[in-house]
Amino acid sequence: MRKTILLITVICCVYIVRAQQYLPLSSPKTNYITDLALIYQGGVHRPDWTPEQMAHYVYRKDQGKVEFLFDGFLFIEFKDGKGKDYSIGYEKEHAGKKEWAWLLDRNFEKQKAVPALNEVLKNLSKQGIRPMQRRKVVLTLPEPIFGQQDWGELDGRKLSFKNEDDRFEACKWYIDTALAYWKKAQLDQLDFAGFYWVAEQSSDGQHLIPRIAAYIQQKGLKFYWIPYWKAEGHGDWQKVGFDAAYQQPNHFFEENIPDSRLDEACDFAKAHAMGMEMEFDSRVEQPNFEKRLQAYIDAFDKHGVLQHAAMAYYEGGDAMMKLAASTDPKNRAIYKKVCDLIVERQKKADETRKVKPRKTK
Repeated sequence: MRKTILLITVICCVYIVRAQQYLPLSSPKTNYITDLALIYQGGVHRPDWTPEQMAHYVYRKDQGKVEFLFDGFLFIEFKDGKGKDYSIGYEKEHAGKKEWAWLLDRNFEKQKAVPALNEVLKNLSKQGIRPMQRRKVVLTLPEPIFGQQDWGELDGRKLSFKNEDDRFEACKWYIDTALAYWKKAQLDQLDFAGFYWVAEQSSDGQHLIPRIAAYIQQKGLKFYWIPYWKAEGHGDWQKVGFDAAYQQPNHFFEENIPDSRLDEACDFAKAHAMGMEMEFDSRVEQPNFEKRLQAYIDAFDKHGVLQHAAMAYYEGGDAMMKLAASTDPKNRAIYKKVCDLIVERQKKADETRKVKPRKTK
C-alpha cells in the first residue's frame, strides 16, 4: 500500500514539474536566444532599418555605459506592401517566387536590415564593446498557400500548391536560397539561428510542417513559431516539429480584454513548455495602454515568465525606436522600463551561459 502511494506521489510530482516548465530562459531549443525582437521588415511600408534605427534594439546607453538589449532578431513580414501576402489572409493576392526572392533581397540589402544589424555590432566591437553571446538572426519562411497556382517555376516546371510536394519544394528552395544569401553577406558579428513559420496557425501541422522542420533541422538550424491565442495547433507545436514556440496573449490591443487573459495565457504556455510574447505598440504612449503594458509585466513577473522563460517581443514595428527618440520624459520612462527588463534578463542569461575556464595542467 505504501509503495503504491509513493508511486502515485512520484508520478504526480513529475506531472506537476512538467506542467510548470516554460521554454527556458536560456535554452538550446531557441539556439540560446533569450529575448527575441520582432523586426517587421521587407514590405515597402516598413522602416528602412538603417544602422541608426537598428541601434535602439541592440543596446542602450545608461549613464554613458553600453548595455546590450535583444540577443535575437526575427525579421518578420506578412505582406510586401504592394498587394501580395506571404501568409493567407493579409491580401487578396499571394506572393510568388518573385516576391519570395524580393523579400530576401530586402533582408540582405546593404546598410539595411540584417547587414545594418551587423554594422551596429561591428562598430561597437571596434570600440572593444562586445556582447557575451553572439547575436542571432531568424528569417521569415513564407507560407506556401494551399491551392495557389501562380507561384512560379522550379527547374523549368510550374509548381502547383494543390500538391504538398510542390509546396515543400518551394520551401526548400527558399531555405537554400536564404543560406546562400547569408554566406555571401559575410555577417561576421551574427549567427544564423533559423527560420520562422509565418502562418500563425498550424493547419499544415499533420504533414507539411514536419517535413519543413526536418529539412531545417538537417541544416543545423532551428524552426520557430509564435501562434496567436487559441490558434489551431498551438498546444501541439512540439509534435509537428517546431524547436521553439511563443504564445501570443493578444491582450494589449483591445481594452475590453481583461487582464485575466494574461494569467490564462501564462498558464497555457507553462503547461505546454512555450515561451511568451510581450506585446505593445505606439499606443503605449497613451495612459490607458501604458497600463496594459504594465499588466503584461506584472503578470509575467507573477507567473515566473520574466525569471525563467524565453520571450519574444511584438512592439508594433517601430515603438521602441519612437520611444527611444522621444523627448517626452513619460515616453522615455516607458522605454527605460522595457529596457531595464531586458537588460536584467540578459544579465541572468549571460550568467547561466558562462563557460567555466578550462583548468591547465
